[in-house]
Amino acid sequence: MRIPIIILLLASLFAASCGEPPMPPGDEEMIRHFATHEAAFCKVCEIMAESSDGSFHYPPLSPNGIIILDSTEQSDTSYESNDEQDIPVYGLLKPDRILLDSLLSEIGCGFVLVDRREWETADSIYVSLVIPYYSHNIVDAETSKSFVYDPGLRSYRDVRITEHGDLNEIYRRTYNDTTLYKPIKEDWYIKLEHLLFRKNS
Repeated sequence: MRIPIIILLLASLFAASCGEPPMPPGDEEMIRHFATHEAAFCKVCEIMAESSDGSFHYPPLSPNGIIILDSTEQSDTSYESNDEQDIPVYGLLKPDRILLDSLLSEIGCGFVLVDRREWETADSIYVSLVIPYYSHNIVDAETSKSFVYDPGLRSYRDVRITEHGDLNEIYRRTYNDTTLYKPIKEDWYIKLEHLLFRKNS
C-alpha cells in the first residue's frame, strides 16, 4: 500500500514543479554565447546596415506566418550576374540572404527584427536589431530574452538598463510586466521582457 502513496506524492510534486515557468538562460550564459559568436553577430549587423532597407522580420514571414527560407539547392545559381534571377527581399540580394541564414544558424537564433532608417539631413544610417534567443509562453504570461544592437538605446526615455545583478532574478522578485536591459559590449545588450496577459473584465 505504500507504493501507490509514494507514487501519488511524486506525481503531486512533479505537477507542482510543472507550474513553475522554466528559468530563462542566465546573463552570464548569454554573454559567453555572444563572445563565442561575436563575429557572426557583428556580421549580421553589418549586412543589415549596408544592404537592407526598412523595418522588417528576417527571414520574412508569409501571409500565413510561415518563415520563408532560401533554398540552399539553388545556391549554385545565386551568384550569376543576371539580376532578373534575384529579386531583392527588403533590399537583400540572395547571396546576402544565404549568408544571413548561415549566420543565424551559427548563433542559434531563428530570426532577427530589423529597424533601419536613413537620415537624409545627417547623411547617416541608423540600425537597431532584436535577435530573440529564448521565449516561453504560458497561459497568462510570456518571458523572452534577446540580443539587442541599438546605438541609441541609452538616449530613450523609460528604458531600464542595469549593470548589476542577473536580469532573471530581478524580474522574478515581482513577476510584473518587466523590460530590462544589460550591456554586453559597446552597443550590444541583453534584453529581458516579461509580459502578463490580462483578461478583459
